[in-house]
Amino acid sequence: MSNTPPAVRRVQVGLILRNLRYAAGVSPAKISERLDWYSGKLTKVERGDLTASAAEIEVMLEMYGVADDQEQAERLRELGKEARRRDQPAKVPDWAATSIALEGASAEIKAYDPEVIPAILQTEHYARAVLSNPLDESVDPEPGVAERMMRADRALHDDGPQVWVILGEAALHRQIGDYQVLRDQLQHLRKMAKRSNVVLQIIPFTTGEHVALGSGWKLFTLEEPEATYVYLEGLTSADYIDRPAHTDAYKRAFDRLRAAAASERETATMLDRRIKELRHQTTE
Repeated sequence: MSNTPPAVRRVQVGLILRNLRYAAGVSPAKISERLDWYSGKLTKVERGDLTASAAEIEVMLEMYGVADDQEQAERLRELGKEARRRDQPAKVPDWAATSIALEGASAEIKAYDPEVIPAILQTEHYARAVLSNPLDESVDPEPGVAERMMRADRALHDDGPQVWVILGEAALHRQIGDYQVLRDQLQHLRKMAKRSNVVLQIIPFTTGEHVALGSGWKLFTLEEPEATYVYLEGLTSADYIDRPAHTDAYKRAFDRLRAAAASERETATMLDRRIKELRHQTTE
C-alpha cells in the first residue's frame, strides 16, 4: 500500500478528473445531474476536499470517454482507492486542510511572507509561540505544533520538494517568543538554507517598495498531474487559485521578488548579524 497520505491522493484524483472533464467538454451540470450531486460537490471533489466513490469514478470515466483506456482508467481507480483510505484529520481549520495536501503533493514549494517564518521552516518553540494566540481561545496549540514538525520533516527530507522561501526583513525582528526562541529560529533557518533543496532569500528594509507589498502567498507546483496552485490564507478562509492567467502573474511576481531580495550569501550575512544581536540580548 502506498505511503502517500490519502489527502494528497484526493488532490491528485480531483485534478485528474477535472482535466479529463475539460478535455471531454462535459459541463458540471451534466455530472451533477447524472450522479445526483448537490450543487458545488463537483468543485469540492475536483479540488480534493471530498472523495468520489468507486462507482462514481466509473461513471465519470464513462462520461469522459476514457473507460476503455485501460492504463489511464486503472491508474485513476487505484488513486481513488488510496484517496478513500482513512486519514488522520489535519490539525488545521477545515478551510486550510487542502493546503496541507497540496504541500505534501508538491514537487516545488515557493513561499513569500513579509514577517513570519513559513510553517515548514519553523522550530518547535517558534511554532508554539505562533499558535499560542488563536482566534478561538479554546484551541489547544499542541496538536498543531506536532503537525508542523511532521510537515517540516516530510518537506525537508532528502527526497522532498524544492523549497524556495523569500522573507521580509521584518521576519528577523518580529519578537515571536522570547529572544532565545527567535535566535534559535534564525539559527535553524541558517542551517536549513544550506540544504540542497532549500533556497532562502531576505528582502531588506532598504529595498523599499516592491511588487508584493502588503501580501504573502505560497505557490505549490505538482508534477502528477501537472498543476500550479496559489494559496492565500486569511483568518477564517483561504483561496486556492489555479487558473494560469492568475498563477502566471504570481510566478512573475515571485521572480521579481527574487531579483529584489538579497542574494543567498547576503542573506546568510544578514542572518548571522541578527543572530549575533540576539545573542547579546539574551545575555544581558
